[in-house]
Order: sequence, then C-alpha cells, then structure tokens
Amino acid sequence: MSIFAKLAWIFFKIGLLTVGGGLAMIPIIQYEMVRLGWLDNQQFLDILGIAQMTPGAISVNTATFVGYRIGGIAQPGSFWMALAGALIGSVAVCAPSLICVNAFGAFWQRNQGHPWISNVFAVLRPLVTGLVITAAALLVLEALWGGQASDIMTRPRAPDILPAALVLSAFVLTAFTRLSPVYVLLGGAVVGLLVGL
Repeated sequence: MSIFAKLAWIFFKIGLLTVGGGLAMIPIIQYEMVRLGWLDNQQFLDILGIAQMTPGAISVNTATFVGYRIGGIAQPGSFWMALAGALIGSVAVCAPSLICVNAFGAFWQRNQGHPWISNVFAVLRPLVTGLVITAAALLVLEALWGGQASDIMTRPRAPDILPAALVLSAFVLTAFTRLSPVYVLLGGAVVGLLVGL
C-alpha cells in the first residue's frame, strides 16, 4: 500500500469512527501518527499548535498539516507531493462526515426524538468527554515534560519551569478573564520566539 493510500485510509477511519468533533480526534490522530512512525510526540504537538492557530476546524487543520508532512516524507523536497498529502489528509478526514450527513440526514430529522437515539447519545457524551480529557492530558504531559506518559509515570520528575508557567498563564487568562484565546496563542508564540522554545 502506498503512503498516500495509507494516509487516506487512516484519516478516513479517524473521521468515520470518531464522534465528538475535532478535539475528540486528537488522541486518535496522535496515536496513529506515532504508531506508524510518521511523527513523534513533539512533532505532533508542534503541528497541533499550528493547527490551533490557523482558521478552521482543528481536525481538518491537523489532517492537512500531517498530510503535508507525510507527502514531504514520500518525496523529500517536493512541494507538489507535500501538497498532495495535505489534500488527501483533508479530504479523507472530511469524507465520512459528508457521506453520513447525506446518507442519514433525513433519518435523523424524522427520528431524533426516538428513545433509542437519545440512549445512544447519552452513552456517547461521556465517551467524547473522556477522549477530550485524554487529548488534553497528553498535550499537557508532552508540553511540560517532553516525553511519553509512561516515561513520566515510571521515572517521575518535575516539569520544566517555563512551559509550566505558560500553561498556567494560558489557563488563568482563558478561564478567568475575557481575553480572547487568539491573543493568548499569539502571546505564547511571541514568548516562544523570544526564549527559543
């Protein structure tokens, strides 16, 4: 299987099987990319930061940036291969939603009040919450300790001071003030440039 076919299959599968939107896809995308050796955790975290700062849905942005990188791996130095990877990743992650909306939209409109549908969503909501919490925990571990969660559990150590201060500052600014997250992200980017993170 070519790297582009594998890329399309992975992102199609992620788009099809992940319920709960872009944040719920993050741990699955990270798992797949690291498992296949296409990215390490730090590279994924960097791509995720870029995906958050650019306009659009985080899952599509992440798929676009990952696809761009994978296309570049397929043929180093080729802009067109990287562009093809970006397009394949973006289309593949969006295709399942487009197919499902067109195939099941009318059914949903007629049956959205049915008890079975309500029961399904009652089960899915906590699962999605768990996936989002997992994504957040993995990102915090990677940002503060720069390693795998298992490494940190087996060899505990203090987090890096500057990233910890940035995480705490971002949390306080977004949770307790009316400051736009855009300014928090831009401020973090400036601090990163100044200190060379």
